Amino acid sequence: MRGATVRYLDAARLRRALAAGLNRLISERQFLNRINVFPVADGDTGNNLAQTARAALTALSDESEQNAKQLVTKVADAALDGAQGNSGSILAQFFQSFAENLPNAARLKPRDLAAALSAAAAGTRGALENPREGTIITVMDAVATAAKKCVTNDFAEFLPTIRDHARKALNATTDQLDELRRAGVVDAGAHGFFSIIDACADFLDNGSIDALLVAEDDDEFIPAIQAHPISQDLTYRYCTECMVTNSTLKIPAFREELKPLGDSLVIAGSPRRMRIHIHSNYPEAVFDLAAQYGEVGKTKADDMQVQARSLHQNNREIVIVTDSAADIPESVMTELNIHMVPLRVQFGAESHLDKTGMSPMEFREELNTNISQPGTSQPTQGDLRRMFDFLGTHFAEVVSINLGSKLSGTYQGAKTAAARSDAARQITVLDSSNVSSGQGLLVARAGELAASGIRGAELHQQIESTKKSIRTFALVTDLTNAVKSGRVNPVLKLLANGLRITPVLTNTRTGKIGVCGYIPGRFHMLKRFARLVAKQMDTNKRWHIAIAAGDEQETNAKQLIELLKSANANIKVEWQTDIGPALGVHAGMSALVIAIREGSSR
Repeated sequence: MRGATVRYLDAARLRRALAAGLNRLISERQFLNRINVFPVADGDTGNNLAQTARAALTALSDESEQNAKQLVTKVADAALDGAQGNSGSILAQFFQSFAENLPNAARLKPRDLAAALSAAAAGTRGALENPREGTIITVMDAVATAAKKCVTNDFAEFLPTIRDHARKALNATTDQLDELRRAGVVDAGAHGFFSIIDACADFLDNGSIDALLVAEDDDEFIPAIQAHPISQDLTYRYCTECMVTNSTLKIPAFREELKPLGDSLVIAGSPRRMRIHIHSNYPEAVFDLAAQYGEVGKTKADDMQVQARSLHQNNREIVIVTDSAADIPESVMTELNIHMVPLRVQFGAESHLDKTGMSPMEFREELNTNISQPGTSQPTQGDLRRMFDFLGTHFAEVVSINLGSKLSGTYQGAKTAAARSDAARQITVLDSSNVSSGQGLLVARAGELAASGIRGAELHQQIESTKKSIRTFALVTDLTNAVKSGRVNPVLKLLANGLRITPVLTNTRTGKIGVCGYIPGRFHMLKRFARLVAKQMDTNKRWHIAIAAGDEQETNAKQLIELLKSANANIKVEWQTDIGPALGVHAGMSALVIAIREGSSR
């Protein structure tokens, strides 16, 4: 039954119509994740669109706004600030162009909306480097075309008309892209945009002026559809994004400079405030290029290869995630399906993504050439929540094991992000009370336990028990960085230099960094270090060891292994890897770190 005639949209009515549309989009988050096939089948389109919609919703909380254009402008700016992923960036650009082309009036008529929708579709298409038919832009174009052709002064007729055209365009996407045809689904981004139009039309027909402005998310775990093939052979690995502000550059010229760095390029907004989205193998190069033209913020680089790998897992019951303070080889993470959230490494005002935007080798080069004192900061709430939301979509249980709480705020940050995540009920955050290879040993053991079928409270108890059996030892010949970072008392450095002794650092039972012994002189240090570590290992028990080595320490690492095995035959070497930037900032890149764990063999 058709509702009453609606001759205009004022700010109050428009506000509620938009709230209805954004709420509908958020409520379909899980479904959109499940049908996500294009451009990358990584199962997070629903998360990205929902996060963008939530950001836009915040702008609708001010009920005093009386100007429709100003209201939509606030929505557009909020969407741009909170946009995530390819589809989120595209939706944010649509709102930007839509707001720019509305008349500055208290009330909007259908012809005003038609002109703005047409300009928004064109502006969004222009923001894409390679727009593909059969995606969200196709449905946007259908809405714009229908709006221009619809001659009516009644919004109750106008919106249902463009909804009908949008639905037809959405259904047609299945046959427009090979990926969608093989999977038998419509495009996820296109469906998300259609949901907004559909709910806005429903609101004007049936809605109440008291429509809710906060969406109630579906928090039930529903595994992603596995009916379509998912390729892990991605040309570009990282979904890379950043905001650029206070820029005066020309967007077309900037696009040409970015094009060689990847694909799926979207530049949303304006030179004053741009959100850049690109799939690239070189996130740091993208950020560096952007920094040449303005202030760069909100950097992120999600590993689509790891995300796609998760969708191939037969075991969808549980997954382990950690942060980049854990020095653990990629091969081990792949074997055990372990995910990692990067810490941030700073040199002055420059911020880098640990192990993603900056590799250990690149960190060493920067350490040798940059005059700024390096520092680290915990992963952002956005990084953590994005990871939790993604994993919660595809796994029934998520266990996050983080850098020791006495060493960083990362653990507490992870707890906060988990509580705010859509998957909050599925997430458990644990304190590793460790760092580097010690944290890595604990995370790997958690992955093994999870793979063996252990779940819930029993798994958490075994992880806590394992944590008590892990000791980490670091041979740090230069304590300068450790003192500057506040991890080591400066008095210890003075004593070490004055007495020509080298302290061996370790994790204490309270989770802090302490000293477990001293090596006198500067000769035979490796043998003495090996002797000290060997004393901690009962020869009648089985031991697992993992080593993280810094500059020119590979040979020493191998020798250390030989020395320990000669003292104790019950040793299994889990891995030898590079010290990551997160530890290198504090210990320096000349450190040698070994972690030991008592337990059965893998």
